[in-house]
Amino acid sequence: MFHTEDQLPMQGQDSPDRLFLMEEDKPVLPGVGVRAATPERLIQICVESFGEDVDGEEQKEYASVFFLMHQWFMKSEELAQAFVDLYMGCDETISCDVSGCQHLLSNPQCEIQKYKTRICKAVSFWIRRYPVHFDMDVRLSKVVEELRDLLQAEGNTKLKELIDLSKVPSCDWMRNMSVRTSSVKHSHKVSLVFNHLEPGQLAEQLTYLEYKAFRRIHFPDFKNYAVTASLKNNPKLERSIALFNGLSQWVQCMVLSKTTPQQRADVIIKFVNVSKKLRVLKNFNTLMAIVGGLTHSALARLSKTNACLPSETQKTLVEFTELLSSNNNFSNYRKVYHQCTCFKIPILGVHLKDLISLHTALPDHIEGNRVNFRKMAQLSLILRELTQLQRQNNFPVDAIMDLVNTLRLSLDLHHTEDEIHELSLAREPRGSVSSPTTPTKPVVFADWVAGVKPPDAETINKHVNDMVEAVYRNYDHDKDGFISQAEFEAIAGNFPFIDTFCVLDADKDGMISKDEMKEYFIRANSHALRNSFKHAFHETTYFKPTFCFHCTGLLWGLIKQGWKCKDCGINAHKHCKDLVVMECRYKCYRRSGTMSNGVGPHDLTLLRKRKISQRHRRSSNRQMSPQPCTRSPSNSIEEDRRHRSLDDTQDGEFYEEPPMIYDRLVKSEETREKLMEENKKLRGRLEVANDQILTLKSHIGVIRQNTISFILEQMDALNMQRDTEV
Repeated sequence: MFHTEDQLPMQGQDSPDRLFLMEEDKPVLPGVGVRAATPERLIQICVESFGEDVDGEEQKEYASVFFLMHQWFMKSEELAQAFVDLYMGCDETISCDVSGCQHLLSNPQCEIQKYKTRICKAVSFWIRRYPVHFDMDVRLSKVVEELRDLLQAEGNTKLKELIDLSKVPSCDWMRNMSVRTSSVKHSHKVSLVFNHLEPGQLAEQLTYLEYKAFRRIHFPDFKNYAVTASLKNNPKLERSIALFNGLSQWVQCMVLSKTTPQQRADVIIKFVNVSKKLRVLKNFNTLMAIVGGLTHSALARLSKTNACLPSETQKTLVEFTELLSSNNNFSNYRKVYHQCTCFKIPILGVHLKDLISLHTALPDHIEGNRVNFRKMAQLSLILRELTQLQRQNNFPVDAIMDLVNTLRLSLDLHHTEDEIHELSLAREPRGSVSSPTTPTKPVVFADWVAGVKPPDAETINKHVNDMVEAVYRNYDHDKDGFISQAEFEAIAGNFPFIDTFCVLDADKDGMISKDEMKEYFIRANSHALRNSFKHAFHETTYFKPTFCFHCTGLLWGLIKQGWKCKDCGINAHKHCKDLVVMECRYKCYRRSGTMSNGVGPHDLTLLRKRKISQRHRRSSNRQMSPQPCTRSPSNSIEEDRRHRSLDDTQDGEFYEEPPMIYDRLVKSEETREKLMEENKKLRGRLEVANDQILTLKSHIGVIRQNTISFILEQMDALNMQRDTEV
């Protein structure tokens, strides 16, 4: 397949025009002195490196690089078939100098038998050094079995034992990472609530998820990304990058889900402590995702939140930012990374960029069909490091699968940069303190993480099922298959912007079943939560007085006076729609108890709206005063209003509770009625003014005509007087 008589020179007859040797003082690796050669010649050099008279270690280095990198320029089954063809053609391509030799197996001096032994040793080395190639490629194993059958037919049992595939270890770690049995029994119940998790425990489970995704990436995945610089048809690498992006966004959302600056600062402090543990675990990829989320502009602009951070936390965050900075090609990270030993997880994007740079700078082939083996040796330095890290057995953490499944689903929730930035503006609107006007990426983010799609439906369904089973296993105390409202409130802390208990409780029985929770999260991952706070504004013509939600000003004009959200129905000026900070809550309105009778929010009469507002105000007052109170009703109501006003404007932030929304709606309706009455009066005045204008216009016309006639008469008189004098 790969050789003919004129292509493969006889043993010891290397052709200078087919083999180029690098200078000895500039080798990429010791023992790899080939600069470029044809695939056939590279295979022959590999076989010759297993001769009895060859120094083993340095020549084995060439074989190691060759077998690792062969998939870059040929398929594994083609390489195996080349070994089979070379074995079968030894009688024709190899000359034996032993006089009277019959080329029998019993003659150890026969050059042909020696060459066959080298071929089998090369294949055996391939199997032992890279068993994953044979476990993952069925066609490759089939070709090797053909070589075994050939040896069996010749009666060469000794060489047959060298290429025994039955001894190849299972490489299920490329698909599913096995969980190390914990030597420590957990005596307490595992908490799935973010607020109750210890930073170290969270860091360990995130490390498990990261390493599991990293181990599944194959050599062809690395090559495909280096060649195309794209994630198309590369699902395993795409999943790893999606995990990176999901974790960074989850960090941002967990911070922004808190309503006060101090609460947000507490979440940031916790994630900084998680980062410290990740640094100890030498999990640099997850460390970069978390620090990238914490330094994102959506959080960096929160001046009030950052003011609540201790100086030690701010200093630690700055140190991590400098460690992971892209300055000087990530020089700080590379220095620390190479000093680490044993278990470690690299920043995958940095090493993938190295692959892309090498592939772009150096061609795969030079001088015709010759493989640029110098390039292969340079690439092997990166790929060998990655593949060796994937085979680490000293995994330093114990996986808690219930917690892992819950975290995995939390990281699958997908949000856009604009959505997160809008939520950041909702928490701390723009003020006198300068802040970025558009979302920007943090300084530690690599470009390769962009453009990753959310997980597919099958993956989401699997993650939802695993998470729901974990939740009910730990929180369904009576094992009846239902979760109470109190238990739900604790679990919901892991999912920013999740709907209320009544939304998940579809049948309104006061409990959430497994099916209800599964259905909600599958639907939420698909569409609902992704656009939960982004308004879908479109230009609208109003036929009655309408007010801007942001500035409360009237929308003026004859047509297309303003912009209206298709989902929640709020209205705004063109210059105000980008400043609206309230989340889009169309789904909540549609599912809430007040709308359960089928009447939409726009169909409510003014009287009904007043009744709803009063009912909400009374319920709010009862919730705010759970204990017996001796205050007078008027003082109580006034104090409750004052407390709500203070809560809604705490730390300069904007919060709007449902009762306040109804109050504003009632006031807007009253204002609208007054404006309609005033509009009628203004229309009457306008008609009178129009009549006056018409009368004045007619008077002006008469005056104009009289003036022109008078001027003409005067001119005629002057002309007659001049003629008389002449």
